[in-house]
Amino acid sequence: MLATLVACVALVGAINVFIDPLGIFGSPRIAGLSATKPYLDHHRELTRWQAARRLCPSAGIFGNSRAEIGFDPEHPAFAAQGLSAFNHSIPGSAVSTALRQFGWLQTAGCTPKIALIGVEFYDFLGSNKAAPLPPADAPPAIDGKVLAETVFSITGLRDSAKTTALQRSRYAATLTERGFNPLDNYIAEVENSGHYILFRQRADENVRNWGRKAKAIQPAEGQSIDQQALDALLADIQQSGGKARLVIYPYHAEIRLMQARLGLADLFNDWKRMVVAIAARHPGVEVWDFSGIGPETLEAIPAPGDRKTHLQYFWEAGHFKRALGNKVIARVMGEADADAKFGILLTPNNVESVIAADRKQLDALLTTPSPLLTEVKDVTDKRR
Repeated sequence: MLATLVACVALVGAINVFIDPLGIFGSPRIAGLSATKPYLDHHRELTRWQAARRLCPSAGIFGNSRAEIGFDPEHPAFAAQGLSAFNHSIPGSAVSTALRQFGWLQTAGCTPKIALIGVEFYDFLGSNKAAPLPPADAPPAIDGKVLAETVFSITGLRDSAKTTALQRSRYAATLTERGFNPLDNYIAEVENSGHYILFRQRADENVRNWGRKAKAIQPAEGQSIDQQALDALLADIQQSGGKARLVIYPYHAEIRLMQARLGLADLFNDWKRMVVAIAARHPGVEVWDFSGIGPETLEAIPAPGDRKTHLQYFWEAGHFKRALGNKVIARVMGEADADAKFGILLTPNNVESVIAADRKQLDALLTTPSPLLTEVKDVTDKRR
């Protein structure tokens, strides 16, 4: 009886290591069986760390879900400069996570030559209390707890079954070997429900989340963890001889209008000033702003019930597609054919003029009747 149980557990473990749903063991990726890995919502940090450690990339993408979904590490701009990129981004993570990840890469001898770092206004929003920066911790390891949860478990077996099944799936939720989440499963969401539902659900969620936070981006005295983490990360990159490119994400105009209607527009501008000021303390750091109003961020939201229209640049207001992320990467990496009208390099010398021009564009949207403004008013008025 005991021998049978042990044999069954061993068999389950062998299957799970062989299929390797999380990709943490480096098992061979077999076409039609385990080549494509599922997007799983557990052990995210371990998954990315193990992959990055094996690949030892020379370029890193850091950020939250916006970067994870929008920035493809296989963009040709990296290879054109002799770089191999990896997307370390984790949903819901802040700059402190990027600082931690960069430290692990340094320790492993895999310090990136260039780092693209998505900086998020909403991570800083509500930062009205000073707090010390937590000490650095060790990288996640494959220990007994991980083995129990991923190898010798029903959860692990279920993940293995999901892995083999998605090899034949048309629109599966996947994570590439280089940490990119193409969000192909949202194609099916759009076909079933339409883009409008995705936009509206995200808008309602954003209003709720923003309303829970204090209207502050920094403490009255001292610094927030996010401020310290960004400063420390840029210092580490500079000391390593690498290059840092800070990216202010391209938000859909709906988000910018919602900010204004909820009294957050001035804070957003103050936050930009803060980011530029922190970057200025580290020579060579560039701050790229893609949050401005333009043709891309004004992409029309399909009407309710429209399940045929697939947008070019956005899944919903907060998450942009690879097509827009490609334009960001091309611009930041200095590609010759990059769209010079998309995004602007912020400096201490131009930040005020950029903010002033952006405010005029935003005010024009707020005072000109449009389907977008009607939608934004409907979302924000229900919160008041």
